[in-house]
Amino acid sequence: MTAQQPVREFLKSEPGRDPIIIEGLFRAAPERVFKAFTDPSDVSSWFIPTDSGPEEVEIDLKVGGRWCFVIDRSDERQIHFEGEYLVIDPPSRLEFSWRHVKEFANGTRETTDTSKVAITFTASGKATEVRLCHEAIKSEDARHGVGGGWNGCFERLRDFVGELEHVPGE
Repeated sequence: MTAQQPVREFLKSEPGRDPIIIEGLFRAAPERVFKAFTDPSDVSSWFIPTDSGPEEVEIDLKVGGRWCFVIDRSDERQIHFEGEYLVIDPPSRLEFSWRHVKEFANGTRETTDTSKVAITFTASGKATEVRLCHEAIKSEDARHGVGGGWNGCFERLRDFVGELEHVPGE
């Protein structure tokens, strides 16, 4: 008997492949969905596919500006995602670099190689089609984890801004 794989309704690329493609159609205008990706209080409401969002969100929304989402913090270590904004074109496009970082109390730091996330926001009637492409993740295991993570984030984003049942072209 094999374990059943989780349903990944937003994941459009083959699991473990590069790039990771996530798509969804959300019941909100592009401006609203773009804001969900760029406003710290909005990000705190949906980013991370669990019932609790990031512990801390910092966003310097300008090209070259830094972002950091702290997802776990203890006396021994802090785990966060960080990067730099590469393209900001409200409300249609957002691109940023991405690293997963563990910082330990003893001062050591472990970080993944830098990857890239590109997101497009396209109006579709009263909704917005969102396409996220996360590329250049070196490890297949990491790609599986990141793909599942983004799928879970889109599930929470759906609950936060709304989602339509059907994506055109499916």
